[in-house]
Amino acid sequence: MNLFSSIKSLLQLDPAEKQLSAAEQRELNQAIVELMLEMVKADFVELYAEKTALAEYLSNKLGLTKTDISNYIEAAEMRTDFSISLESQTNVINNYLNSEQKHDLLRHLWALAVADNEVHLLEENLFYKAGQLLGVKKAQLDFICQADF
Repeated sequence: MNLFSSIKSLLQLDPAEKQLSAAEQRELNQAIVELMLEMVKADFVELYAEKTALAEYLSNKLGLTKTDISNYIEAAEMRTDFSISLESQTNVINNYLNSEQKHDLLRHLWALAVADNEVHLLEENLFYKAGQLLGVKKAQLDFICQADF
């Protein structure tokens, strides 16, 4: 099951919405994995808890296979090593996801930040920057941060 279909079923969206091509789905999947990997790396300490939370999200919530996860993470690691901005990922996400889907993604992004029971300032800054680039208001981002996971 691909990422977009998983998010659609999770949010029970209108089936009349446009279906993405395989290339578009791969592009969206890669952007989301890159954004989430940026969160794992944000505090410069990639802990087992964060990596486990990322793999569980990609597998359980989004239905990606272990092979898909490995491939997406490998490609994301290469790209994020040279990335200086979140704009390339958020631009792709903005092209394909609606507001509810972006909020859901941000909830999972924040869950990665708190996976090690500690939120580093760099993780918090990355979360708010990603939310801003995704067009989410600060009050809504604050609400996500205050939710229990």
